[in-house]
Amino acid sequence: MAVIRNKHYLTIYFIIWMASAILQTLSIYSASDLPFELLAVDTLVRSILFIPVGILIYSAMKYTKYEKFSLVKQFVYYKFLFIVSVSIWLFFGYIFDYLFTGKEITRKLLVSVLPFYILIGFMVYLILILFFKNRMILSKLTVNIEKNINQPENIIQDADMQSVKDVEILERIAVKSGQKINVVIVSNIIYLQAFGDYVYIFTDSGKYLKEQTMKYFENKLPQQFIRIHRSYIVNIESISRIELYKKQNQLLILKNGHQIKISSTGYKLLKQTLNL
Repeated sequence: MAVIRNKHYLTIYFIIWMASAILQTLSIYSASDLPFELLAVDTLVRSILFIPVGILIYSAMKYTKYEKFSLVKQFVYYKFLFIVSVSIWLFFGYIFDYLFTGKEITRKLLVSVLPFYILIGFMVYLILILFFKNRMILSKLTVNIEKNINQPENIIQDADMQSVKDVEILERIAVKSGQKINVVIVSNIIYLQAFGDYVYIFTDSGKYLKEQTMKYFENKLPQQFIRIHRSYIVNIESISRIELYKKQNQLLILKNGHQIKISSTGYKLLKQTLNL
C-alpha cells in the first residue's frame, strides 16, 4: 500500500503506534485492578491493530470525494467512518483477548476499560485523519506545482496542441521531502538512479527521492540525458571520462567523482550521442 511505502510515513506511524500503546497501558492500569503485564500485552496488540484500521481510513478518504460534500454531510461521513473503524478495532481486540486470555478476563476488560478504549480510539482516529489529510494536500500540491512549472509559456492554438503536451520536456521537478517540497532544476541534475518504485535524483546540492519511473524521465528529460543502463540516466554534460572496466565493459566517471557501469546498449547510445 502507498500509505506505508515511504520511510517517512513508516516512522510517523511507528511513533503513533508506540505512543498509543504507552498511553493505553498507563491510563488503563491506573483505573483497573488487572495485572500490568496483561494490560501491556493487550494494549500492544490493540496498537498493532491500528495499522490495518489506518489503511482502511486512508483508503476511505482517498477513494471518496468527501471534500465535495456539504459541511453537514462531511460531519456525518467522518462520524460514520469513526464508528466503523473503531468498532472494527475493538472487535478484533476482544477477539484476541478471548482467544488468548479466556472468557473471564475478556469480560473484565470489556466492562472495566471499554470507555478508555473508546476514548483512545477517538484520539488516534483524529490523529490519523489529520495526518492523511495533510499528506493528500501535499500530494495534490506537488502535482499542481509540476503542472505549473512545466507549462509552456506560449499556448499552441492549432490541432497539434495535444501531441506537443504529450512530449513536453521537463525543466523543473517538484520533489516532496517530508513536509517540504523541493524544486529541482533539470539542468542541475547529474544523474538519476532507479530505486524500486522510486528514482533518486542526484545534483551538486544533494540527492532527492521521487516517486516516478525511469521510463517517465527517459521520455521527459532533454536530449542531454542518456539512459546508459536500465538503472541509470546520465546528464552527458556531467561526464568526466569513460574508462575500460574489466573485459569489454565500460565505466563512466562523472565530474562529482561517482562511477557508473555502462551497459552495452547504453554505451552504443552514448557513443552515438557524443559522436565517438
